[in-house]
Amino acid sequence: MKARTSLLTAGVLMAAMFAASPVAMADHHGKKHKSGQWDKQEMCENFREGNGPFSEEMREKYQEKREKRQQKMQEHRAEMADRLKLNEEQRQIWSEIHQERQEKYQNRRGNWQEKMEKHCADIQE
Repeated sequence: MKARTSLLTAGVLMAAMFAASPVAMADHHGKKHKSGQWDKQEMCENFREGNGPFSEEMREKYQEKREKRQQKMQEHRAEMADRLKLNEEQRQIWSEIHQERQEKYQNRRGNWQEKMEKHCADIQE
């Protein structure tokens, strides 16, 4: 009985160790992330120089993803309008609502860009 209990305990401990090992060994992007904040100096350098996530290559990649996602969302909205059996006037309102949302999103992106520029200018000084 004692051997069986020990064997069972050893198995449970090994399973726990294997389950916890990926979490313990994870290194989130090379120690750039400290207590919930990125290294601001490095982030601003990358922003000014256009490196890392701020590079032109990454922007193009995200732009392509954004365009594909927008296309899928348009298709989804058209399907949704069909299911709701909207008439032409209602479809126009439907598209205006989504256009307004898209404009708000673009404004938020622009504000973020301005905020980044101001923040990095303050750090540089």
